[in-house]
Amino acid sequence: MYQYVIFDLDGTLAYTLQDLANAVNYALEKQGFSPYPTEDYRQMVGSGAINLLKRASKTDDESIIALLKNDFDSYYALHYTDTLKPYRGMTEMLKRLQDRGIKMGVLSNKPDRFVSDILYYLYPEIHFSAMWGKKENFPVKPDPKSFEALMREMGADKEQSVYVGDSNVDVQTAKNGGVNFLGCAWGFRGKEELIKSGALVENIADDAETLEKLIVGEEFE
Repeated sequence: MYQYVIFDLDGTLAYTLQDLANAVNYALEKQGFSPYPTEDYRQMVGSGAINLLKRASKTDDESIIALLKNDFDSYYALHYTDTLKPYRGMTEMLKRLQDRGIKMGVLSNKPDRFVSDILYYLYPEIHFSAMWGKKENFPVKPDPKSFEALMREMGADKEQSVYVGDSNVDVQTAKNGGVNFLGCAWGFRGKEELIKSGALVENIADDAETLEKLIVGEEFE
């Protein structure tokens, strides 16, 4: 059984795609760009807001990205719970992990100020030992610096830790951070991308119950 579990947020613990799509489309249209269907954002999210806006606008112009980021932040701050929801079975799974004494943390590329608010909104009864989004002076995942800092905050041992996520970025984050990886097939990218990125088929869960079994091992009842 793993003693420390660090989760990705978007596409892993929380369905956030529609709210993200709405916020980016708002920013794009305000600055004269064309919006995208929500499903197109599955391949754009995961590397932080700046990279998301660069992909959506197809520009690296810093002045334009700054305008888009300001519009995105102001809209998302008011609408990030519009369609926000936990994935099926995750609330119950997290409660059981907590009851076992497993320490849990969250590491996301989402702007840091939204991460704890989303977790308190979705999982008010769950204690997360550390909740990190994109912080200043830390590069986005899969760079391991934020992962390693979060692990230190949790007092986690790499041999007893696992990172759980839904994208190629998460697979690489676990590899760069020196811990095992468990995949969530229900997320934004799907099982095929996880496998192509190096995740083992047997370490990819199709639902919360299977993920719990992978985390606790033979002790699962």
